[in-house]
Amino acid sequence: MANPVDRPDAASSWTTPDVEDAGVVLTPLMNQRYLRDLARYRWLLASATRVPYDRAQALLDWWNTLTTVMTAHHQALEATFRALPAATDPEAESALSALATRHALLAASRADAGMFLTHVLDTGRPSSSAQLPFIRFHEEATATAFWEEREFLPLAARSLTPADRLRVEASVLAVQAAGDTLAFVLPWLCETLPPSRRQVILSAFPAGMTRVYHEQWLPAHARLAARAWSGPPAQPHGPA
Repeated sequence: MANPVDRPDAASSWTTPDVEDAGVVLTPLMNQRYLRDLARYRWLLASATRVPYDRAQALLDWWNTLTTVMTAHHQALEATFRALPAATDPEAESALSALATRHALLAASRADAGMFLTHVLDTGRPSSSAQLPFIRFHEEATATAFWEEREFLPLAARSLTPADRLRVEASVLAVQAAGDTLAFVLPWLCETLPPSRRQVILSAFPAGMTRVYHEQWLPAHARLAARAWSGPPAQPHGPA
């Protein structure tokens, strides 16, 4: 039986009750969305298909934005936790060191996988050589997300005050706003969420920004998603 994370529609169910009850929702949700999209790219590479030009450009745009978003997210997570008083606890210091190491290793694997993926999408020619780096990256990202949600975030939920947790969540969002990626991040996070959970995310923003979300960001994201994931089908690759 195939590993469930290999399916493009797979979603993480790792979030533990103590994490979610504490209001630590953004990191697990970002992990879920990221792993879903990595599974989609892995699926595409494994299919050995030729991707039409317009869809390839949308897939590249999506990949580059994902890379920017998750790089900033990991950096914000580390920096914000290190600045909290609880970070001086020996257990927390050890966890933060492990988190930084895992993120550094993941960044190296992502760069390698991204180089091969970009070549495939730029040239329009499938390549078996792109599959192994992407499989390795996908597996490392899955393992890192699992560790964060089973080890790091529960520790944070137990150790931080409610004010600390709010500061972490606010910082995670603020770094995306500073990087001009909220127009992608908010629709990306909120798609397929039930209304009650979507409202938890949107309630962190001023009313004016939620109007922009509904009127501009959501339609633009839907158009990019349609080009990347619901556009013209890829064609079987044969001899050139």
